[in-house]
Amino acid sequence: MKKTFEPKHPLILIALLTLILVPRPIGGRLDLRSADRYDSAGNFSAAAQAYASAAARIPWMPSLWETAGLKAIQAGDEKSAITFFTMAVDHHAITEWGWLYLGIAYQKRGELASAVKAWDEALPLPQAYSNLASAQRLMGNFGEAIEFWRENIALEPENATSHYSLGLLLTATAPDQALAEFIQAAMLNPDLAIPVNSLRTALNTAFLSDDRAYRFLLSGRALGALGEWDLAVEAFHNAIAGRINYAEAWAWLGEAKQQQGKDGYPEIEQALAFGSELAIVQGLYGLYLQRQGQADFALAAFKKASNLEPNSPGWQIALGNASEQTGDLVAAYEYYFHAVELAPADASTWRAIVAFSVSNDVDVGGTGLPAARKLVILAPNDWQSYDLAGQAEFLLDNYSAAETYFKKAIQLSPTQAAPALHVGLVYMQTGDRNSAFSFLTLAITIDPNGPHGWQAGRMLEQFFP
Repeated sequence: MKKTFEPKHPLILIALLTLILVPRPIGGRLDLRSADRYDSAGNFSAAAQAYASAAARIPWMPSLWETAGLKAIQAGDEKSAITFFTMAVDHHAITEWGWLYLGIAYQKRGELASAVKAWDEALPLPQAYSNLASAQRLMGNFGEAIEFWRENIALEPENATSHYSLGLLLTATAPDQALAEFIQAAMLNPDLAIPVNSLRTALNTAFLSDDRAYRFLLSGRALGALGEWDLAVEAFHNAIAGRINYAEAWAWLGEAKQQQGKDGYPEIEQALAFGSELAIVQGLYGLYLQRQGQADFALAAFKKASNLEPNSPGWQIALGNASEQTGDLVAAYEYYFHAVELAPADASTWRAIVAFSVSNDVDVGGTGLPAARKLVILAPNDWQSYDLAGQAEFLLDNYSAAETYFKKAIQLSPTQAAPALHVGLVYMQTGDRNSAFSFLTLAITIDPNGPHGWQAGRMLEQFFP
């Protein structure tokens, strides 16, 4: 007969259970100590795994799952963070902060709908309201975004970013309510003064008119100038809703959609149908044609715009650019020079002629460098002024002057890769390999996937194998 194991005394059963169960909490405590050490050392990835292991071994401490998730977020491991936070949810041991960071993890993985659900659970944390507002804007739900920003401001009235973000949304949807938010934002954070002033100027100009459609048009243009193209689209839609045959609004709507990576031609076509005699319609049509690689047709559109507004330097610059694309550098130079004649105090005209000169190596000594020096005077706080001046000096073999200009550009805007690349090229020419390596590496760091980073990478591969 087969024997079975049957404990004959309760003490034997207790002893066996002790042998089975005790190692788990002991191991969990050891994991917890390891996790704390990893955390103190800044090794958040290892800390996350150790906290998760401790949570699995110490069932009466389910909050460790959330801690593991937080450390995974710090380590940049969103996938593991979602797993750990989900375990915290399953154990009913997640806090509002855990929900907040679970949403952030989902957002970074591109799962915006799941992020929104998590942030809903994180309310009423102020950060949850701001994250929900940003998410709703991304989804095009501007009304909901406005309400969430208002809730955030009620909790954090001194948050300048919240006031500014709300002001942007109101500019596109209710311009008469936006000004107060921008004023508050600038008072709380003076760094916002430049964009706020441009928006205030546009709004104040818009309020001079009783034409609601015109107000939305100016609001959309101001938003577009700041790169807020999703909101510009909304503003232009609102302008058209007030006047269906508003050619200028249709043209700007087409431009805004192109800036978002969409076609935009149906809107341009509507603009031409309603107002082909308008310079701005022809000009924006010309930009559309340029993007399609149809430089000759773009040139024709810009000529129509210039004929309609002969004193506008902008159309001369557009004509110069289109002429460059067609390979007619003589005509391009004439257009750029005429732009400078029309607006000699406008930095953009000087910037255009310098860029033309250095890009095509055309009369750099006689035109490019003197124009660059004038540009520096007109726009002394713009990094591009110094970068263009440096390029002109570089082409003339004036490496010391070029270095000075490029370093000034870097000082003004440390996040721009172009001057870092350019000063690296200066050092290559002068034989300072260590400095060249440093600045070329900096250009790659700033612009890893862009043209300047790519060029710096090729230089490093060629000269620093």
